[in-house]
Amino acid sequence: MKNLLLGLALCSIVLSPAAFAGGGGGGGSGSSGTTINFDWNDTGDGPDAAHNSIMEELGVNEGDPRVISMPAIVVPLVSDHRLRGYAYIHPRLLVARGSQSRRVQDNTHFALDRLIRASHRENLTDESGETIDRDRVREVWLAALAEYFGEGVIEQVSLATPDIRLIR
Repeated sequence: MKNLLLGLALCSIVLSPAAFAGGGGGGGSGSSGTTINFDWNDTGDGPDAAHNSIMEELGVNEGDPRVISMPAIVVPLVSDHRLRGYAYIHPRLLVARGSQSRRVQDNTHFALDRLIRASHRENLTDESGETIDRDRVREVWLAALAEYFGEGVIEQVSLATPDIRLIR
């Protein structure tokens, strides 16, 4: 009996990934007439060039403990009250000298929540409706971070080139 159960357990381990490899099931072949095209906005610059550019913008050297990298934040792109797409933004925060960067680092999950909420409360889309207004993003995000950490704790917010995904 033990051998039979052991054999079944091994078979389920080996065969279970194959059951999910085909993707999602169900659905139909009906079409709603709406198409979604993704614009990946490949800048041609590698990740090293983008990283160096951000460090230069912040005016700090590699490894400075005052620089805090945040995970991607999804910002809706809205124009004429219509959703045009999403911008995936990877911000870096520069903690002001004399502030406790460790405290900020330990509370980045709260900072992330504040930035996401601010991004959905305010329209951060530029006039074209196809990308973000970088100055507006910095302004809104610095205000949101100041509400949580206090005025002047975050000196600067640097934004990597956003990954824009438009709905066409």
